[in-house]
Amino acid sequence: MLSVMVFVLALLQAASGFIITVDAHEEMCFYDRANVGDKVTMSFEVMEGGFKDVGVEISGPDDDRLHHSAQDTLGSFTFTAMKEGQYQLCFDNKMSTLTPKILMFQFHVARAIEFYMDSSKRGDDVIEQTAVQSMINELSAKLGAVKMEQEYMHFRYRGHLEVSDMVELRVLAWSIFGPMLLIITAILEVYYLKNFFEVKRVV
Repeated sequence: MLSVMVFVLALLQAASGFIITVDAHEEMCFYDRANVGDKVTMSFEVMEGGFKDVGVEISGPDDDRLHHSAQDTLGSFTFTAMKEGQYQLCFDNKMSTLTPKILMFQFHVARAIEFYMDSSKRGDDVIEQTAVQSMINELSAKLGAVKMEQEYMHFRYRGHLEVSDMVELRVLAWSIFGPMLLIITAILEVYYLKNFFEVKRVV
């Protein structure tokens, strides 16, 4: 039972995603450390704001540029770390003058099998079997992609629900205002015609 709980917790921790807001002319960067042979996975999708595009830059240790794009709506990158050190994922909204961008992203580092085989490199003894860890790494990456897609669909559902509620409110308001306007117009027309055809007596 304990091993199952550890397995689930490891999956949930590895599959965590984040939703952030990048204001106009703003740049936000996120960092994680990787050893040689670790698998680094980064994915993102712009959910709201303008043309739904942001600038993306991925860099490794010693400021090695691994990827750069001035305008991207979504993307997914997986690579094996060739150097030990800090890897960086940056989003910028410098192309926008006023509109902030809301995006969801995932930044995950999966340790290489050698990390778990060498006890001197581990800080704990939770997972001892390298085959199980390999399965966890693969499953956590897939679970992260599914979780990210679900969060994105939930975000879109909320947006469509807000639009639907707004349209329903406008239709209801117009259904009340329209007949009232028609009644008021009819009353004014009757009053005007009555005064127009009224015969005034001169004493």
